[in-house]
Amino acid sequence: MASASSLGGFAGSALLASVKSLRNSNALAALSNWHASVMGHRAMGLKLDDMIPDEGPLVSEALRRLTPAETQERLFRFKRALALSVTQSQLEEKDQISAAEVTRDTFYICTNHGPRWQDKPYLRPLLEIVEAEVATKENFDLLTSIPEQLKRRNKSS
Repeated sequence: MASASSLGGFAGSALLASVKSLRNSNALAALSNWHASVMGHRAMGLKLDDMIPDEGPLVSEALRRLTPAETQERLFRFKRALALSVTQSQLEEKDQISAAEVTRDTFYICTNHGPRWQDKPYLRPLLEIVEAEVATKENFDLLTSIPEQLKRRNKSS
């Protein structure tokens, strides 16, 4: 990520602050919910994380780390969506995936249905962990020598 100085000093830091405040705004959350409902994946019984393409080593590793129950539910949602697509129909309103609101405490709240029918992320947290592990491994592989601070800190004598 670019630092404030590389964005032009004070103007860059002001821009960065406004982008951060926009990301946490209610207007952007409302726009995001509207866009997700227009996409139509919830009416087919799919969650937003089901839309992440399966190709690529990072997503494949994240999918491998899913619990068997999550994997089974994911496959069920895909089969049901395919059947609905073939018949050109949608799920009844009570069976559709509802929008999950993320509070500041990262609790998922759903007003209409229980937690099973929420559009709560299940793959993105695993994907973030896999990406962090790969970045750590790449940074470790780029080390040509052990930094002096680590040598002094880790002396065994």
